[in-house]
Amino acid sequence: MPTFRKALVTDLTELLKFNINQQELFYFYPSATFPLTLELLEKQLSERHESTVMFDGDELVGFANFYNVENRNIAFIGNIIIKPERRREGLGKQLIQAMLKTGFYHLNLREVHLSCYSTN
Repeated sequence: MPTFRKALVTDLTELLKFNINQQELFYFYPSATFPLTLELLEKQLSERHESTVMFDGDELVGFANFYNVENRNIAFIGNIIIKPERRREGLGKQLIQAMLKTGFYHLNLREVHLSCYSTN
């Protein structure tokens, strides 16, 4: 069963090991330039809310956060990524569920939105 916790700066180097290509980077972090760097991830971490990492045992397998948090009423889930070799295991669904729980029960949001590119 996966576990979740607030992302730390030290987790970002593990995200860089996901070796995502340019198209996946666009889906994960549209404003980033390829290749993804630690500096870009650190900037993103400082600008977003409730950045969360997902672990399966000791393995970091996912990441997500909130953006456009408006008056603590509405927010969007963004920067969602699952480690490429762990996809199609239902981990993305579990990560989204964890973010919804954080949004509704810990941040007391009234609405949580999720957007996705149609080709993703």
